[in-house]
Amino acid sequence: MIVGSYTVAVDAQGRLIVPAGWHPDLGEGVVVIRDLAPSGEHFLTALTAQAYASTLSDFAHNRASYGGRNADATRSILQYACSCKFDQKRRISVDAANLAYAGITANAVLTANIRSDNPVFEIWEPEALERNNKSYDEWQLQEELKRNAEEAKNLQ
Repeated sequence: MIVGSYTVAVDAQGRLIVPAGWHPDLGEGVVVIRDLAPSGEHFLTALTAQAYASTLSDFAHNRASYGGRNADATRSILQYACSCKFDQKRRISVDAANLAYAGITANAVLTANIRSDNPVFEIWEPEALERNNKSYDEWQLQEELKRNAEEAKNLQ
């Protein structure tokens, strides 16, 4: 089951170990794509073949709604995607361009998530993940303050 977060080393060849407990859900490997958080932080998402197909299907299904921006997003996913098969030590090799996109050098944080109802994991540069989480916490606080203000108005 893909749960939790792990900090792993990234070697000079871009290889990183995927936690053993995640392997049963991942099959023989993953497709790694570039991703962008609402905070503006760059990271990578590792998807099973099924999650990758579902993601592409989601974009195709919503193409009419998003127009050209959807085509740009789909192109970006396909253009920079890399198929990463597990080696004998159950590591994946991520290409240098994708690691550079996410700012990943010596260490990465692998963290569980869900995409298109499929378990996936994200690959983050540790400080970028921390900045993203802080940004989310601040956004969440702002949303809570807005809800409280609305409730106060309704009480008057």
